[in-house]
Amino acid sequence: MNEDDKEADIRKKNRRKASRIAVLIVLLDIIVLYLGTSTILNVSIIFSICSIGVITFIGLLMLVNSVSESRSFDKGEMRKAITGSFISVYFAVVALLMFKGVKTVDPDLSKTIIGHLTYLVGIIIVFYFGTSGVREFLKNRKPENSGG
Repeated sequence: MNEDDKEADIRKKNRRKASRIAVLIVLLDIIVLYLGTSTILNVSIIFSICSIGVITFIGLLMLVNSVSESRSFDKGEMRKAITGSFISVYFAVVALLMFKGVKTVDPDLSKTIIGHLTYLVGIIIVFYFGTSGVREFLKNRKPENSGG
């Protein structure tokens, strides 16, 4: 077995591991969201939304770190996990407020919550792509000659 075959085998194992982690994240998020909206265990929706954020954050941190093949968090894993968890919480809140019909005290409260979360997720996405662009620019920039 040559080096290319060994490397391809390692990549295949990493992809399998990453796909298992991704499926586990999705399943846990769906289960927690279901428990928050059902009356089986009398779990509140707020606990469900917070659990989705924590599960997604930890899961994405594990997923991205295993894919990057680096033990240190220097490849933007934390930024990716934060962005992914905020987006998953955003989609869960929007789905609950718009489609499930969760009743709020004030009818305009749903619009306000969705509006503020939309601004927050927009800011996070802008900073995510902005820092990625700056990081690539600084990495690719050639050092200037300091001597004359």
